[in-house]
Amino acid sequence: MVKGEKMKKMKTLGIIGGLGPKTTARFYMEVVFACSKISGKRPQILISNVAVPLKIESEIIKEAKNENNILPFLINAAKQLEKGGADFIVIPCNTVHIFIEKIRQSVNIPVLSIIEETSNILRKEKIKEVGLLATTATIKNKLFDENLKQNGINIKTPDNLNQLKMGTIINHLVNNKHNKKDKKELLKIINEFKVKSVILACTDLQILNSKSNRVKIFDTMHILAKAAIREQLK
Repeated sequence: MVKGEKMKKMKTLGIIGGLGPKTTARFYMEVVFACSKISGKRPQILISNVAVPLKIESEIIKEAKNENNILPFLINAAKQLEKGGADFIVIPCNTVHIFIEKIRQSVNIPVLSIIEETSNILRKEKIKEVGLLATTATIKNKLFDENLKQNGINIKTPDNLNQLKMGTIINHLVNNKHNKKDKKELLKIINEFKVKSVILACTDLQILNSKSNRVKIFDTMHILAKAAIREQLK
């Protein structure tokens, strides 16, 4: 098969975005650059930016409450993407995967799961214990627990004080108000885990790009981007 024939078969990616905006932009750019490099052509991408009220978004991130208020926005976005011609959908936001099955049921195209993709990577790398950095809603709803525990992976989460700090850091990131103190706090929390591997289970956390010499970081945004690229080029 010649190169031109491969390019014609590239699937159209649908992104439910805006949670938060910077992460959506970075996710988009990563997929575009990688697909362009591999195929010699920019990919077909549709984005539905979720117009969720900021008050609802903040309540979910910082307080893990009223999560159901965002569901109609997510389902509407998924349907818009399907109607627009997307072949499959991704959501570069861990927290709203609370509703992954309801979103899948609302459309007739595949919806990739950031939770499933990340769990598969950890299983392949034979990770046995991992620290989990995420919104309180992700922790409270145990989004990673089933997939990781099925693969024999023990999960460590921050204590109550550090989880409160995580909520503040993530809220700053979503609203583009982060600073050097947030980066320092994140690195401190990572180093307090006393584990060799950590999941950045909130896609906004990759913006801080914090690194620790003593732990391996699994960035869920990057993992989902690689999965989207794989699906587009099938």
